[in-house]
Amino acid sequence: MAADHWRTMTSLAGSAVSADLLAHARATLDDSVFFSDLRTGKAPQEVVRDVFGQYYLWRNQFHRWLGVCVVKSPAFGTEFDVSRVLSGLAGHLEEEVGGDHHGLAVRMLRALGVERPSAVAPLPVTAAYCASFPERFLAPERDGAQAVAALAGREIAAPVRNRVVIDALAAHYGVSAGLEFLTVHETKGPETFAALWDVLVNGYFADEALMVGAARREIGEHVAFWDEVYAQLSRALTAAPA
Repeated sequence: MAADHWRTMTSLAGSAVSADLLAHARATLDDSVFFSDLRTGKAPQEVVRDVFGQYYLWRNQFHRWLGVCVVKSPAFGTEFDVSRVLSGLAGHLEEEVGGDHHGLAVRMLRALGVERPSAVAPLPVTAAYCASFPERFLAPERDGAQAVAALAGREIAAPVRNRVVIDALAAHYGVSAGLEFLTVHETKGPETFAALWDVLVNGYFADEALMVGAARREIGEHVAFWDEVYAQLSRALTAAPA
């Protein structure tokens, strides 16, 4: 199919796409058991601490998800703007490495009371979530545009999620310092989303309506991860001997 034809399919304005996905992220977080309990201070402090320990383990592997997008990128010599695709993904990878995201995440965990982040062991649900993106998007029937769209959805949801967390930790859990890892993504998230969506629209010439669907599904997957971790940790706390 000619590139010009693909361009005619990308009729949604970037601002409309971001507004749709932001609204979906907010609604999904509103329906989340964990984030609802966090907002009200209902979630026990030790469970909140351990939930973020599991988030830390997943976040340490996020570069692998970016790698999936690189692996699934189109070949040079095709109709796609491969340089634009790879430049956009490389910029995101550079931010992951150069922004000291791991160091910021460690400081956040210590502010939450996790003295030895390296000793946190993954729950089965965390291991499954870490593996889910490669399993889904390395499948032969999935193309690179879908992987990038999913990643973009997670990026635009991050600032909304982080604002809920920052406000709740300060209001209910006495944590207001050491949260630079969350605040930096409040500003970086929309920029990263815009860069990734540019890859889709101008690099892949992807059908934006289909890509919005992929992004929305990934937002749901991400919030479900937090809820599943919270449910498992809450059950363990309830079952523990007094």
